[in-house]
Amino acid sequence: MTTVQAPTTDPAWTPDAILTLLKEQCSLYERLRAAASRQRVLITGGDPNSLLSLLADRQKLSAKLTDVARQLQPVRSAWENYRQRFTDPQAAEAERLLEAIRGHLRDVIESDEQDAKLLSARKQATGAALRMNHSAAQALSAYRAPANEPARLNHLDEAGE
Repeated sequence: MTTVQAPTTDPAWTPDAILTLLKEQCSLYERLRAAASRQRVLITGGDPNSLLSLLADRQKLSAKLTDVARQLQPVRSAWENYRQRFTDPQAAEAERLLEAIRGHLRDVIESDEQDAKLLSARKQATGAALRMNHSAAQALSAYRAPANEPARLNHLDEAGE
């Protein structure tokens, strides 16, 4: 008969060490949420250089978040075992931080989805405007005779003379 062992906890992971990483993760998500809000302003304002700079900053924040998540992975896989080592105030703080992290992440995802829709609509509108301008330019050039060339008679008109 096979027995399943509960994941063990590493004594190096103290509640304070876990809370420190959760605080860092929460702070990074809060900064990412703020960047998402600034991103919306830059998208609607039409400032591509500032938008690219902001996206680079967001990428750096995402890399830091990935690193913190990697560090927390052993704790996540045995969360209940680690959680039992927390005092009541530590457990309350951990729950508050986790709830804030979930909230920030939800806000970032919603904002990014709205931005993606906005950018898609802009792209379609710009494409339609470019196609319309191209068609209008073609129509105008078809009606425009070069100014430096004399008007030509139709070859049929010349043959009839």
